[in-house]
Amino acid sequence: MNSHVMHSHVMHSRVMHSHAIKRIAVGFVLALAMASAQAATSESHVTVLGYGEEKVRADRAALSLTISQNGASVTDIEQQISRQVSDVISALTALNIDMQDIDSTGIQISPRSRYDQVSKRSVDDGFHAQRQIDVTLKDLSQLGALIERVTALGVNRVAQPRLYSSEHEEAYLKALRTAVAQAKNRAAAIADASGTLLGSIYQVNVAGNNPPLPVGNARIAMAADIESNNFNPGELTVRANVTATFKLIAR
Repeated sequence: MNSHVMHSHVMHSRVMHSHAIKRIAVGFVLALAMASAQAATSESHVTVLGYGEEKVRADRAALSLTISQNGASVTDIEQQISRQVSDVISALTALNIDMQDIDSTGIQISPRSRYDQVSKRSVDDGFHAQRQIDVTLKDLSQLGALIERVTALGVNRVAQPRLYSSEHEEAYLKALRTAVAQAKNRAAAIADASGTLLGSIYQVNVAGNNPPLPVGNARIAMAADIESNNFNPGELTVRANVTATFKLIAR
């Protein structure tokens, strides 16, 4: 065999060997992928719901007070509203409400119009201006007195007070722990009934954390037979809901 033929035979053998190695490597990778996919699909999970709640006493109220005026002159109604806002803030601080719990927005002014019966068209009718004062009340026994004082000073609208508790976050965390514990107990019961062992938690979604509770029209608290120190806000229910997924392990 001449040298050219021998060289060609050697090169062909090397190429065939290289292809064989590549086929083995590809086959190994595919085998690993199939094994991983089989393990993933064979892993079992169980998804359960959990619920928890805690009772807390309402001891805070968030109120929004609105002062509004109509007039022909923007300057005049601005000055009038500014005086009223100043008087209202003085009344609030006299009730021992901290300035940091009082937030006054900027004045909003818009043109007014009316329908003129003579000309049969809309005509200018001065301006409307308003400002809002947001108050956090930390002593609910003063709720009635607060509303009575600010309405006497020209507050046109008191939005529904929203009751909440200074212990809300602590109560919510307790309710959350109860919800997770309940979910785990339910998952454990399912694992036991299905002949498997309960594994670690795989995923959890949380809902709940109730918003402040409206207490109805604020003027109800001003009824003549209700004194401010008799106002009883009662209890609030703080709820937590979880959807938890646990791993199930074969025995």
